[in-house]
Amino acid sequence: MADPTRPFPQPRSPMPERSDQPSPLPFLTHEALRFRDMDPLGHINNSVYATLLEQNRVAFQCEPGGFREAQGQTAVLATLTIDFLREMRWPGTVEVSLGISRIGRSSFDFQQQIVLDGQLIARGRCTQVLIDEGLRSAVPLSEEQKQMLTRWMIDAE
Repeated sequence: MADPTRPFPQPRSPMPERSDQPSPLPFLTHEALRFRDMDPLGHINNSVYATLLEQNRVAFQCEPGGFREAQGQTAVLATLTIDFLREMRWPGTVEVSLGISRIGRSSFDFQQQIVLDGQLIARGRCTQVLIDEGLRSAVPLSEEQKQMLTRWMIDAE
């Protein structure tokens, strides 16, 4: 049993301070909040944040000059982390933006954010992996695909 008089160990290195101000991210979409997105507490349900981020990534991948898979390839989500900074309430239209923070051999990372009325509501980070649709295994990004992603590079936080 833990000793209640003993303090919890302190982290070895402090967590970096995170600004609650929006960052300029190069790809932007607007998404309307829906009445049905509210939960019984009257704010937008946390699961909707993931959907808003997904809509932004899908728009990026459909955008001319965004990212294109070659025939027989698809990009799948490997990780998703969301920092919930503020509540959102209906009605409203949010700005959802993204930038590419890392390009690997067969994967790439997004930094995303949700902004409502000039206030940063949430931050998202995710990794997508390019896979062969038939084999369902990772395939390397082509030089052309890397160049597409490089256009949208940002400094990682």
